Amino acid sequence: MDKVVELYMPVAGQIIPLSEINDYLIENTVDGAGVGIIPNGDIFFAPVSGKVVMVSDTLNSVAINTKNNITILIHGGMDTAKLEGRGFGMYVRTGDKVTVGDKLFFMDRDYVELTAKLTTPLIITTPHKIASFNVDYDVKSAFVKFMDIHVVKE
Repeated sequence: MDKVVELYMPVAGQIIPLSEINDYLIENTVDGAGVGIIPNGDIFFAPVSGKVVMVSDTLNSVAINTKNNITILIHGGMDTAKLEGRGFGMYVRTGDKVTVGDKLFFMDRDYVELTAKLTTPLIITTPHKIASFNVDYDVKSAFVKFMDIHVVKE
């Protein structure tokens, strides 16, 4: 039986392919492993249970590693590192254990939109561990399953 990691929407919004965000992301991720989300909310929640393995100094991104060693990175907006943390607030720290739905970070969409893009990449940073993944692009609400990741058999 295949191991499957289920991802839930971390924020209400519209899911788009990574290719619609930025060519750099596609060139630096294998097979476009991930999606973009145009958020309608300000609070981002854990899309998967696991351990927080990275919180950026600029408070705009967090990475979670699952029990299957799949790492999911959520990067709040594009070009937001230049804000140096302004407009963001983090609810977790590196080393914390999170469960689907736990608060990860806050993004003041009104503030961020003044100088950066709201579109948020959600990237699987361990694409070599993925056999395949399926995305339901129709999901618009937070806490709803939108992706199944089939893990490579070891």
